[in-house]
Amino acid sequence: MRVRAAPGEIVLALAFAAAGGFWIVSALRLPLWEGFAPASGFLPLIYGGLLIGLALAALLLEARTADSEAEDAGPMTRPLLVIGVLAAAIAGIEPAGFSAAMFLAMFFLFKVAERLPLIQSLLASAVSAGALTLIFRTWLGVPLPKGPWGF
Repeated sequence: MRVRAAPGEIVLALAFAAAGGFWIVSALRLPLWEGFAPASGFLPLIYGGLLIGLALAALLLEARTADSEAEDAGPMTRPLLVIGVLAAAIAGIEPAGFSAAMFLAMFFLFKVAERLPLIQSLLASAVSAGALTLIFRTWLGVPLPKGPWGF
């Protein structure tokens, strides 16, 4: 039995390929190499090419798996749940602080969406939120909101 590829997957892959094409076109308007070092257009060119390559790989994978046996598409509850959690995390960054908002969002996703055990969800959320805070606040110097608890 032949099953059609999911139209949403195809549209998403094509959207990512178009974004990669935009990056490449934008990068070609910038200098790519100056002297012995890459210039401002080099990384967007590389990232655009990678994005197009990954989008094409996703399209090929979708075409190959569309021929396999049919799967139940299921409800859209998980993607809507993720979008809702991301919106709540963004809204909570100012009042709760970056670290707390990211910890709570990831804990909810790990525990509710992925159905991981409690301890594993707590540990993964704490390590992820700590790593994000370390990278952005400490290493990159991004002034992230600290919230009422100071972290």
